[in-house]
Amino acid sequence: MLHKSEIMSLDMSEVNHNLSRLNSTVMPTRIRAGLRLAGMKFMQDTVMGMPTMPIRRAKGAEVTPYGGERLPGGLRGSGALFVDGVKKATSITHGIPQFQPTAYGGTPIRLMRHEACVVFNAPYAAEQHEQWPYKTEHTAGMHYMSIKLYGNATEYVAIVARAVKL
Repeated sequence: MLHKSEIMSLDMSEVNHNLSRLNSTVMPTRIRAGLRLAGMKFMQDTVMGMPTMPIRRAKGAEVTPYGGERLPGGLRGSGALFVDGVKKATSITHGIPQFQPTAYGGTPIRLMRHEACVVFNAPYAAEQHEQWPYKTEHTAGMHYMSIKLYGNATEYVAIVARAVKL
């Protein structure tokens, strides 16, 4: 028991060091891992979930107004996942990598912020998301990306939360 004239000192340096390590190393690593898992699930859902991403099952390549030839599976194979600006996964197993992005093209990521970015880089991706051009696959449909994002948002957040949980 301390008397009034005695002073108690408490060394918090180890606690401060561990909290600093938690903030600067452990949590960002876990957040990035969770974003990678959630982004991969979202990319998989976008391509394969109902309605599926459109695919043109042509007998050969066709010339497009975007330049070059458009091959069957170009849209499905153009997906990429970037976590904090670093490419972590692709969708090339679902198509051809004709339009695979090589670098992150999004907004700058500020310090202590984290972001997962799923892109489908085919030049006609937005057009086929918003309109319904003729397709030969009956399971494909419009809004193939936004339906999954809105419909499965809680699942994607839960994936990140499980990865971050200590």
